[in-house]
Amino acid sequence: MAAKHREISESDLKHWRLLDRFRQALAAKRGKVGKEEGRSRRGGPERKLLEEDYFSLILFSFFNPVLESMRGLCAASHFENVQEKVCSRAVSLGSFSEAQQVYDPDLLKEVFEELAGDFSVQNWGEERLKPLAQRLKLIDGSLLPALPRMFWALWVDDEHRAAKLHLKFNVLTQSPCQAVVTAGNCCERKTLRKMLGKGEILVGDRYYGLEYGFFNELRAVGVDAVFRVRNQPKIHVIEAMDVSEADRKAGVVWQAMVELGDNWQGPPIRLVRVCADGKELLLATGLELEAELIALIYLYRWQIELFFKWLKSILGCRHLLAESPRGVAIQIYCALIAALLLQSLTGKRPNKRAMEAFALHQMGLATEEELLASLGAEKTRK
Repeated sequence: MAAKHREISESDLKHWRLLDRFRQALAAKRGKVGKEEGRSRRGGPERKLLEEDYFSLILFSFFNPVLESMRGLCAASHFENVQEKVCSRAVSLGSFSEAQQVYDPDLLKEVFEELAGDFSVQNWGEERLKPLAQRLKLIDGSLLPALPRMFWALWVDDEHRAAKLHLKFNVLTQSPCQAVVTAGNCCERKTLRKMLGKGEILVGDRYYGLEYGFFNELRAVGVDAVFRVRNQPKIHVIEAMDVSEADRKAGVVWQAMVELGDNWQGPPIRLVRVCADGKELLLATGLELEAELIALIYLYRWQIELFFKWLKSILGCRHLLAESPRGVAIQIYCALIAALLLQSLTGKRPNKRAMEAFALHQMGLATEEELLASLGAEKTRK
């Protein structure tokens, strides 16, 4: 039996001050000062749904447990308190739908990357890797299912559509730091080529290690990597390397400087063989760290998978509110901004119990003191 639809009342909705921080960051990125000056009418002077109102309304949906659709957001915008705190005026379905074609997701991308730059190293991970904190980035892509009529989001075939989030994740700050949104069938290596930053150390799975020439491309732009390669590659051993007792305890069984494939170009690359949980991993890298740390760095790669799961299952960025590439990108960047704002508030990524506490607080069923207590945080008193 289908669930009975419940009308959303104003008492279900509570403003959250994190929206204020977002609007301040947005205004600062646009070089505006003051509330009214920051409300420029992009898209023409006749446009009533303003850019920051549209963005704030989408961001608001991630902070509120009862808003799950475009219709729900538009209905909520008719409440006086929501207009005062979030979007300034009632929003029609037509205006909301049209806005995705007018406003630029790149502005949100810049806000996201600026907020990501504020995160410092947490008490997480191996102490010996802390000097690499700002360089060590996990990379991967994740699919978000799209409607069949979203023709741009082609994935496997005409029956499968999806958008893809290509993400860099700073493992030692436990936060996303760079993102690109594409159609589902977009090549991850091709997208990564547009996201490279000199001095980075990128950690990726076998897909990134399939193209051996990619390693030399990365070297040429000053990027190091720890990529897994397929288990039976054609290799030419140039120099075998010793394996220490500490390396063996970490599962390292062999390492050497090698050339991969038949047409290797450039200097040899280091190949480390690791046996972990009954599986054999071949890791190619140019790093000169101990082999045990190379193995550990790759095992950290699962942290980005955990973040994707959190983004979809806990934060709720699973259902797409828009159908155009721009609209989908706006929603995903808003979700990433929400993740950063939540982490800045709590000091960590909220789990399901914490998000439930937020929901109860927003619905007026828990006080701020009770919310902070449930998060293990102390209220700062001025």
